[in-house]
Amino acid sequence: MTVYLPGDVIDEPSSSDSLITGYGINLRGQQKVSTQPGAFRNDGGKVWLNVHSKRYIPQEGDRVIAIVTSKTGDFFRLDIGTAEFAIINFTNFEGATKRNRPNLKTGDIIYATVFDTTPRTEAELTCVDDEKRARGMGQLNGGYMFKVSLNHCRRLINPSCKILQTIGKFFKFEITVGMNGRIWINAPTTDDIIKIHDILNKSEFITDDDELISLVQNSYTRNVID
Repeated sequence: MTVYLPGDVIDEPSSSDSLITGYGINLRGQQKVSTQPGAFRNDGGKVWLNVHSKRYIPQEGDRVIAIVTSKTGDFFRLDIGTAEFAIINFTNFEGATKRNRPNLKTGDIIYATVFDTTPRTEAELTCVDDEKRARGMGQLNGGYMFKVSLNHCRRLINPSCKILQTIGKFFKFEITVGMNGRIWINAPTTDDIIKIHDILNKSEFITDDDELISLVQNSYTRNVID
């Protein structure tokens, strides 16, 4: 395992000539340069840095969970956990027109994609793909949102991660994971939401399958005390 610091040039052998660069890596000409301190990872033609941090830096293509903070003209201003606010145009929602604008209020939560990170400007988000379809993006109603490390979010998104699969054997729930270190969950009861929240927080450093199952089982059977 190789650890890189911001500004380091990444020179790692790869089995693929066509690489997709992920979190923590920027392309400068033909060079791959680290933008975050982290451990190098390479899997299936994708390269990224495994970063343990709660400080998010937006990158184009990231799916993030954002909080509406205000409305200015045709734009909603959003908190995505960065030093600067992000923005989204009302037309970047499925089915939106001048007469049919999204009815978002301060404090509402949306799931969106970062599509423009031009330097010295606010990051711009969208809730539709190239075909103007939401594909799961848009407003997140009800539920509960909380923060975890960026590394834990990337782990949960990984298809090989067993955490969500194990939770799903005991609970019925909905979950949305943002690359900006935010998770939104919903479940039939408040008790289940509290239990799932605790499991997701405690599972960050668990790698043993038996320990994970024990954690979920114990949380499932315990009583939540107000």
